[in-house]
Amino acid sequence: MNHAVVDRIVLVLIGAMLTYAAAIFMQAALAGQDMGAWVWERHQNQFSWYSRPLFILPAAYYAYRRKLWHVIGFMALMGTSLFWFAPPDQVPAAISGYLDWEKQMFFVNENKAPLVALVAAVVVFLALFFYAFWQRNLWYGLLLINLGTLLKIVVSLGSGGTAGQAAVVPSLSSLLVINLAALVVWRWWRARISSRPDTIQ
Repeated sequence: MNHAVVDRIVLVLIGAMLTYAAAIFMQAALAGQDMGAWVWERHQNQFSWYSRPLFILPAAYYAYRRKLWHVIGFMALMGTSLFWFAPPDQVPAAISGYLDWEKQMFFVNENKAPLVALVAAVVVFLALFFYAFWQRNLWYGLLLINLGTLLKIVVSLGSGGTAGQAAVVPSLSSLLVINLAALVVWRWWRARISSRPDTIQ
């Protein structure tokens, strides 16, 4: 199966998953749900926290291959994944405390500067991250994702205090998965280079 066929299948799958996200969102809206509260309750399900590498890794891959619609599609999936999963029956105190801090800081705060700064930081980070892969500079992209994630941890702990600790494990686990994937790709690439007949041993 060639790349073109796989790419089309991936776009179809992205479309199907976005359709599912739109369907459950519309169903909740038509049922008269408070959509902000509905999304927030479902965001408490930690599957949405730990699933991020499933979107970032293929998006980076398609940025490397310069497939813009695939990158946009995976980022849209990551955004909608906030409300894919049903609200958990029980929410650990650390998680609810972190989300309450996040809500107070960014969404119900009369001072909109933190929200503006957050949106700007995310946009700039993603632009630089995908630009690095678009330019085939994998090490720069890997450096950015590591620095960005560590900065998020520092900000969460510095601003959120005890509540901010809830972001540490999901962030570090995502970073571990991404770095392991980078290591696998690097070793595969080194093995491929070494196996070439014209490679000087």
